[in-house]
Amino acid sequence: MPFYSALKRETATDRKRIVAGIQRLRRQFDVNQFPYKKTDRSLILGTWNIRNFDDDRFNYGPRTEESFYYLAEIISRFDVLAVQEVCEDVRPLDKIIRMLGRKYKYILTDVTHSSLGGNKERLGFIYDTDKVKFRGIAGEIVLPEKMLISEVIEKKRQFARTPFGVEFQSGWFKFQFSTVHIFFGSNRGNTPQFKRRVQEIDAISKYLAKEAKSKDANQILVGDFNIKEKGSDGFNALEKHGFTAVQNRLGSNRDQTKYYDQISFLPRKNELRMIEPDRDDRVFQFFESVYRVDEFPKYRKIIERILAAKLKEAEAALAEAPSKTKKNKAKKKIKSIKAAGRSTKSLEEYYEEWRTFQMSDHLPLWIEVEIDFSDMYLEELKDFKKK
Repeated sequence: MPFYSALKRETATDRKRIVAGIQRLRRQFDVNQFPYKKTDRSLILGTWNIRNFDDDRFNYGPRTEESFYYLAEIISRFDVLAVQEVCEDVRPLDKIIRMLGRKYKYILTDVTHSSLGGNKERLGFIYDTDKVKFRGIAGEIVLPEKMLISEVIEKKRQFARTPFGVEFQSGWFKFQFSTVHIFFGSNRGNTPQFKRRVQEIDAISKYLAKEAKSKDANQILVGDFNIKEKGSDGFNALEKHGFTAVQNRLGSNRDQTKYYDQISFLPRKNELRMIEPDRDDRVFQFFESVYRVDEFPKYRKIIERILAAKLKEAEAALAEAPSKTKKNKAKKKIKSIKAAGRSTKSLEEYYEEWRTFQMSDHLPLWIEVEIDFSDMYLEELKDFKKK
């Protein structure tokens, strides 16, 4: 579990609010029957797009101290978690790791500089070293020339954000854990932008299916696929190459109507056995416990202070802007900040989006799998014959 001693430095009001939020999260985990971490029997793995973690390019951040406690509480429930949208500065992630304790580590890619929408993001994994061992192999997945993605302008391309794969082992269970953040483009199926999204999903699943033939590890492919709905072309591209996608009743976006995030797997024979395979509620809706819709009054003064600080910063930038372009950019930002703070209604609207930059506009998705194959191995030894 995370360390909370730093809460002593918070004001009494803030400390009580944060503690209450943590306690609600814990009760919600219990009510939802989220599995407890078991040292030797099972592995809890998941995926989470932690929205824009953590810079202020969209003028809704950065995250408050309060949010780091909530994020750490959620992450601590996983043995290994794939994360997307980690930003260039990794100090916020280091802060999370300090809260989680020394047994937690992370492995990240470098930032993506693609002109097609890489947004200087990183992909990676946070894992509990008491439970999960890094097998020494990690790499960004680069397509061979014959598998490059077609473009409408007749060029061949790699992924907008390069997928990342790492080999782990937990107990008897060896797995290559790969994560993606697929190009979004458009939801209109007849557009080149939508087709590129499907092509990216097709390319990564095809590539890993080919890799699986020569590896002794189970393939688990997760991440933000930007799949709008089950049965869509993107969803079907996974299954076409043999991957089984975990079926979830509700979506993983903030209002749970879209199926952007996916966990899929291509296992070796008898080596990936899900616990509660028929369960259909594998997203954790944290907005039921923290930054709830009706809690705007609690955060109004915090948001007003944030907006005041942003306004002061933008006005200083305007005064020092060396060019007309930068002056116009600063003026636009000032106008946006003033509009957000103009009325109670505008502040409420700002809060609705602001809270997703404190937590995320995606919800964590998870599965629990068995990692002890000793009974099966002993049965096989009965019929073992020396060559």
